[in-house]
Amino acid sequence: MYVLGIDTSTMTGGVALLKGEELVGESVLNIRTTHSERLLPALERLLADGGISVDELNLLSVVTGPGSFTGLRIGVATAKGLSYALKIPAVGVTTLEGYGWQFKYFPGLVIALVDARREHVFWQAFQGGAAVNEPSYDSLQAVLKWCRDSGKPEEQHLFVGDGAIQYAEQIQSSVPAALSVLRPSSVAHLGRQKFLAGEQSDAFTLNPTYMRQTEAERRWKEQA
Repeated sequence: MYVLGIDTSTMTGGVALLKGEELVGESVLNIRTTHSERLLPALERLLADGGISVDELNLLSVVTGPGSFTGLRIGVATAKGLSYALKIPAVGVTTLEGYGWQFKYFPGLVIALVDARREHVFWQAFQGGAAVNEPSYDSLQAVLKWCRDSGKPEEQHLFVGDGAIQYAEQIQSSVPAALSVLRPSSVAHLGRQKFLAGEQSDAFTLNPTYMRQTEAERRWKEQA
């Protein structure tokens, strides 16, 4: 089974290709160009380097959010288009789930943070890859309080994600920035696990997970 993983949730994004559980290749970029400019070229290059035709793909795993509204739409739209054209299933993975899975071998609590600006984050805690709480949108201080109240000592909390990078000084226990980015290969692997467990979507049911309204939607409601 060839599984394509796609992540466009933050500035860092990319694609990965698995054959079963084996990594065929992965492309991750953290550059200031839009995902619409780099996603398809990265995908084409990955398939070409791996000697794989797009028709050989069996499953798509894509990050649905939370994260950049524009980035998520690009990634999900690409997955929906490929799912429809190739007639293959797709699986949605939240950004937070992806981080929880990527760092599942950390023995304590993994705190996945996605920056929502103004010292607010989308977040969720995981242990062994399994969610400990529901995904939430909170202030960074509320998250840190939750961690203090968790009963786990500070050294058993691992903060990851672009929120951990952005607020590293306040947290003081995050992993290095280069290691804290979400890997598309983790997205592909988790998507494969979800598919084998019976979970899947298609071009019509796969949708972004925003977790809050866009700025334009909030302003429109305020004026209504």
